Amino acid sequence: MATLPYPPSNPFRMKWPRFTDPSPNAAYNFSYQPRDVVRVRLIILVGLLFMGGFVWIYAQPTTWGLGWLYALLSLSIGLKLLRLLHEWYHVWQVAPPTPPPLTRTWTVDVMTTFCPGEPYDMVLNSLRAIQAIRYPHTTYLCDEANDPYLREQCQVLGVLHVTRTDKTDAKAGNINNALRQATGEIVLILDPDHVPVPDFLDQVLPYFENPDIGFVQCVQGYYNRKESLVAFAAAEQTYTFYGPMMATMSNYGTAQAIGANCTFRRDALDAIGGHAPGLSEDMHTAMRLHAAGWQSTYVPLPLSYGLVPATLSAYYKQQLKWSRGTFELLLTTYPRLFSRFSWRQRLHYFMLPLHYLLGLTQLIDLLIPILSLVLMRLPLRLDLLVFAAAYFPLLATSFLIRQYAQRWLIEKHEAGFHVLGGVLSSGTWWVYLLGIVYTLFRVEVPYLPTPKDDRPQNNFWLCLPNLIMALLTLGAIGFSSYHYGRYAVGNPFSQLIIAFGLLNVLIMSLNVLIGQELLLAGARSFLRRLLSARPAARTLRILIWKIRYGLYRQLRLLSIPLLGGILLLTTGLVTYSHVKSKGLLPPRLSLASTQPFYYGLTDPQTPADTQLLPQARLPYRVIRPQHLRWLPGHPIEQPHWSDQPNQLPLLYLEPTPGAALTTFLRAVGRGQYDAQLGRFFGAIATRQQPVLLSFAPEYDDTTRHWGTHREADLILYAQAWRHVVEQSRACGLAGSCWLWCPARSSTIVTYYPGDAWVDWLGLTLIDQPGHSLTAPGHSFGALYQPVHNTIRMHQSYEIRQKPILMTRIQSGLPPDLIKAWFDEGIELIHERYPEVRGLVLSPKQAGLVRPGGW
Repeated sequence: MATLPYPPSNPFRMKWPRFTDPSPNAAYNFSYQPRDVVRVRLIILVGLLFMGGFVWIYAQPTTWGLGWLYALLSLSIGLKLLRLLHEWYHVWQVAPPTPPPLTRTWTVDVMTTFCPGEPYDMVLNSLRAIQAIRYPHTTYLCDEANDPYLREQCQVLGVLHVTRTDKTDAKAGNINNALRQATGEIVLILDPDHVPVPDFLDQVLPYFENPDIGFVQCVQGYYNRKESLVAFAAAEQTYTFYGPMMATMSNYGTAQAIGANCTFRRDALDAIGGHAPGLSEDMHTAMRLHAAGWQSTYVPLPLSYGLVPATLSAYYKQQLKWSRGTFELLLTTYPRLFSRFSWRQRLHYFMLPLHYLLGLTQLIDLLIPILSLVLMRLPLRLDLLVFAAAYFPLLATSFLIRQYAQRWLIEKHEAGFHVLGGVLSSGTWWVYLLGIVYTLFRVEVPYLPTPKDDRPQNNFWLCLPNLIMALLTLGAIGFSSYHYGRYAVGNPFSQLIIAFGLLNVLIMSLNVLIGQELLLAGARSFLRRLLSARPAARTLRILIWKIRYGLYRQLRLLSIPLLGGILLLTTGLVTYSHVKSKGLLPPRLSLASTQPFYYGLTDPQTPADTQLLPQARLPYRVIRPQHLRWLPGHPIEQPHWSDQPNQLPLLYLEPTPGAALTTFLRAVGRGQYDAQLGRFFGAIATRQQPVLLSFAPEYDDTTRHWGTHREADLILYAQAWRHVVEQSRACGLAGSCWLWCPARSSTIVTYYPGDAWVDWLGLTLIDQPGHSLTAPGHSFGALYQPVHNTIRMHQSYEIRQKPILMTRIQSGLPPDLIKAWFDEGIELIHERYPEVRGLVLSPKQAGLVRPGGW
């Protein structure tokens, strides 16, 4: 007798089961009522409405971010929406087929295969179960190894042993070799790990009463789904496919063949020359049969149970084989058979391989947070509230449809959120990408059966791609937080990108953990020993099971009320975001380079400033400076408020202290002008409009009425600034921003008022070339870099994170050179100086400068 693959003492040896109960068994769950379809169609119609709204908002030119990042994100979102529509397309018309009465007797051949290295006891267990099928049949073992032990056991069991010397076409060639000897009208093909129930053929054969049926497919169940996390997750990935999707495929005669347990009409196989070869030989065979005019149907019953990959190595091998095989069929077989398919079959065979484009979408989803954080650029420029109003309803409705459709799952234990299956699928992105690359470059992948007895191990190399992506994402988050500071961690847009990045890190880390199979097996064994000695543990486990499946059931029962809640919440979000969009800026300006870029004109009297300014894509882009006189002892001049939306007032509070500057500054710091300030700030607060405020701009410039170089006065200025800012906040202007405008770099170093009293920095940048037109000017970078260095080397870390507004920026170059000067400056801001968040131009130069990319 041959030696078994594992010694009996091996703790990982599989216990091969036998199923003696007929199907449907006690775990069977599939149920159908016409009213269920009506309800799910209502939810799908609402979901389509939400999807249309999301796409419409997403596609608006005002939402486009960095071009190529937006294109990558659009590709990922487009593929996801396509898959979602494909799923809804199947859920729309779920209905199981009704078998006709069986009126005749069929001759049946049942075939299973053996490849070298597969466990003997697994194959023998399947052969015994096949022989136990009640309907009369002939059993064949298609033995690729011509194994003498199996040949002997086949004689004992009454099984026909078939072998071959020509090893071409792998499994398909093995089956076709046996077909040349078999004579049955019906042939059932089972994988060697599959164990059929006794009434398998009784449930399948009635469908062949329809002469157009070429094959009948049934559910593929798994008896090792609890063996490991990989097995559990891999099984979860199949539940929706074998439930509502396959039931709907049966409705249009295109149920997909699954080579593990498919029953074929022999005439149909002979019509296409036998079982088709390939890595996805079952799908290839189905394509040929459907192209030849044969139909297929689906029996939503668990008639056989097999193995799902229980190790990461086995799972990845299976997924690589399937992705490479299905892409090969899409590129080669699908075009040849296209004209012979019905329109629904064309859609069917086009969409199935696209499942493995998940590798591409997942790679994009991993790269976008990394690239966005490193470059500090967003793929999408969309108000977070509008994004929530567009995306949340679609997400919630998709979840509701998926949960409602679980009434059509096959077995009761299949209900759930299937999170682990999604995590494992996301971590398989690099395997799916290999399938695409191998297909494009014609790299051959050998046909190897999915390993049936892989031993658990702590995988490193298989987990390395996911580990690298997790580390790259963490590195991008760290780099962005350090390099951009507040622009990253203090901006809701960047915070959202960081949150997506951390979610990717979590998913990749879970995949790395799933790959540590020996570690998890040891932990599982320890917990079993620990809990087995505590009777309360079993009671708690049963209670958790009841709560869990009770929640799934309630989600299905309450689907329509929940849909009403989603509609109500969506209405509220849309209404609120619409009202908010009619207002001005939010109380606190977001200050990262992922936010709008602001523009203004130095002359507040220019009537058509929005037409002179560059046409930026985002709203809230126009800064409107106003110079307000403050004569001590008199009321502060009130601003003029514009009725135009999307404008940000910039109020310069300009004192006229005369010769007594020192006295004036001391009086401000001591609170002697608090009454005037209170009335001024109170009037602004009643407007409930965000503003930029600046007290005594460029106070270190002696050309100003309030300017000085005296050290004592500059110190008093810092004290007065702090007092004015505190008074504004006491009057209810905590949401407005204060713009500190020093004129000299030395002031930035020595007389900085402090982080708590400065929100923005205001700087002046003026290029003054020689009087001769041939004299060169200075570039934006040459003028700004010294100030940039001063700020970056400041002892206060916070000042390095302040956004900067160029309160005056102009060049004395000739008009024909100004555009190039500004274009170069804007490009430098995007690439090297993301802290610069706005420019205030002179009306003359704003009319000359119209760079389209601003």
